[in-house]
Amino acid sequence: MLLWALLLILGLVSTQASIAKKAVVHLSPPWTTIFKGEKVTLTCHGFNSSKPRTTRWYQNQQLQENWSTISIEANQTGEYRCQTQNSALSDPVNLVVSSDLLILQVPYSVFEGDTLVLRCQGSDGAWRATDVTYYKDEKISSYFLKYSNFSIPRVGLSYSGKYHCTGVFRNAFLSQKRSSRKVELQVQAENTRHVTPEALTHSPGHCVCLLSLELFPSPELKTTTSQPSEGTSVTLSCETQLPPQRSDTQLHFSFFRNSRVIMSGWKKSQVLQIPAIWREDSGSYWCEARAVTQNIQKQSNHVKISVKRTLISGILMETQPSGGQVTEGEKLVLICSVAQGTGNITFSWYREGIKARLGEKTRHSLKEKFVLSAVSETDAGKYYCTANNGINTISSQTASVTVRSRDLSSQFNSSENVGHLALGLIVPQFILVGLSVSALLFCFGPWSKSGTPVGHCEFSSGPPQQSK
Repeated sequence: MLLWALLLILGLVSTQASIAKKAVVHLSPPWTTIFKGEKVTLTCHGFNSSKPRTTRWYQNQQLQENWSTISIEANQTGEYRCQTQNSALSDPVNLVVSSDLLILQVPYSVFEGDTLVLRCQGSDGAWRATDVTYYKDEKISSYFLKYSNFSIPRVGLSYSGKYHCTGVFRNAFLSQKRSSRKVELQVQAENTRHVTPEALTHSPGHCVCLLSLELFPSPELKTTTSQPSEGTSVTLSCETQLPPQRSDTQLHFSFFRNSRVIMSGWKKSQVLQIPAIWREDSGSYWCEARAVTQNIQKQSNHVKISVKRTLISGILMETQPSGGQVTEGEKLVLICSVAQGTGNITFSWYREGIKARLGEKTRHSLKEKFVLSAVSETDAGKYYCTANNGINTISSQTASVTVRSRDLSSQFNSSENVGHLALGLIVPQFILVGLSVSALLFCFGPWSKSGTPVGHCEFSSGPPQQSK
């Protein structure tokens, strides 16, 4: 049990280390080459600084136990790195302490799109440099009569090369031209090239490496599936990563299909959600990422997405009026529907015994109607329909249609009316007979008035006579 717990803890630590961001070393002043006797302040910037942290410094890959503060002062040639409690080990900073008369100073690192400033600097003393010339790959890039910085706007791949500068030193008695050591500028994706302290102390012709980093690598387009079914959702993500030094850079994204933009304009989100994708959406997808301020734009790989159709199933043929019984001259509606199926579906209607179809409709729908506006007796028969979406075709069972003659229908209606009239005459006759029978029973029955002979009733049609 203890072993499992230990393995779990080690696994968690390893996972956290693998996802931790690198610490970043900042220089002040920003130059990686300085004169002997000068100092540079190195500051270690980590992440999740709200938590307690410790700082470890490494010089030439050796842990410096006596350096534990966030900032240190360096005045020796070598490779410097730092690490905080919540960050991974930083990239190396290669510092050169020179005793040369003329040096070319460059910042620790620059990113594509940045402005690179080169400074041709002479040592303090009676010698002052004039006629300063900057070179790239032994060709003159810029000339200044007096001392001045050389700025390269928007550093990109085309600026890779070896740089150095020359200057003329004069005093009261003589002048001489001096050249700085060369600085190699390389634009690459990762800061993986290290310069050893031994290499930094070679001859004046030695190249000190300045790494110009990509601001961000070309994005990678990822999709939840490359073969979705029609009507399902698909998520596209345009994935790239900014370096820790430029984590605040704003990136915008755009998505394309077959060289056409899917959504107009640039979006801040690197994720595109397609709620329902259809077969016509099949094609080659890719994305672009753009740094807003630096105006750097990069394109991703292409991903082919093939949308699959869903087979049609559950076809049904229905009629209106229900049951398929319709009177001659009336409207008959044939309804064809399917339970499932994607894409544009072509519905066709047929009558048994007739090869030609009665009608056809293609819709992005699971149900369609075909109408016979005025049927005749010859329209009686069995009908069926088919459905096709380009993947499969299915047929329904037949539905029988019976057409009644309008004359027979009229006779049937007349017979019903005669029956209603006869019923109206017979009922009053029955009522009259019933009243007559009731009157006879009253006169001759045992409940007649006393003094009146049984079986004798007088009916007078005139007014009653007064007794004398």
